[in-house]
Amino acid sequence: MSIKLIGCQSTMNEVRALGIGEELDCEFLDYSFHARPDKLHAKLQEIINQSQSYELIILTYSRCSNSVLGLVSPKVPLLLPATHDCIGLMLGSSARHMNLFKENSLRYYFSQGWLDYGRTPLEEYLEYKDRYGEKKALKLIKILYGNYQKAVFISTPGIKDPESYRQKVKEIADFFKWEIEEVEGDPNLLQALVQGLKVPEAIYAEAGQPITLELLAGGKPEDKNKT
Repeated sequence: MSIKLIGCQSTMNEVRALGIGEELDCEFLDYSFHARPDKLHAKLQEIINQSQSYELIILTYSRCSNSVLGLVSPKVPLLLPATHDCIGLMLGSSARHMNLFKENSLRYYFSQGWLDYGRTPLEEYLEYKDRYGEKKALKLIKILYGNYQKAVFISTPGIKDPESYRQKVKEIADFFKWEIEEVEGDPNLLQALVQGLKVPEAIYAEAGQPITLELLAGGKPEDKNKT
């Protein structure tokens, strides 16, 4: 089966660590798209439209501020994770993500890909400092991140130098005076997606079927007609 995978840079390292077969054509988008869900949606739809010669299109994007809402692949089925974001994907399920959230909602998560390609809170502060000065930067950063208490590193398989990532997390945590925690990632959901498997934690949309809120919630269009 010929498969097109469209993913965020935040999942690129993990996908490659799983091993990519010849049937899988991967395209990873810049992490900066997360800041503009409208642009991310448009870019995803553009690539989907260009990928209609494949037999299956896989997204490693989840809801991601509802940027996948309304996407439609005219001739090829779509497969994507049924998680809220890449944190749930790296943890292996929405259920595990929600359990950790219930234990402590004041955790801020970091993954290998996020630390490599994303914009950390510390980097954000330094940008604000250069732009507005230290006093205003500290005020802005406190509004955005002042309620968090823990920096949590999601350790995923295939990390070549885990200590360097732990050090990055420590640097951020020290600045914000957060505690540090590390949790093991679960690659099973990502592995299933890369293999094109319709597992319970994945959303499968038939060709021509748009991604709706109902579908993201696990429902099917025909369900609403049942009594």
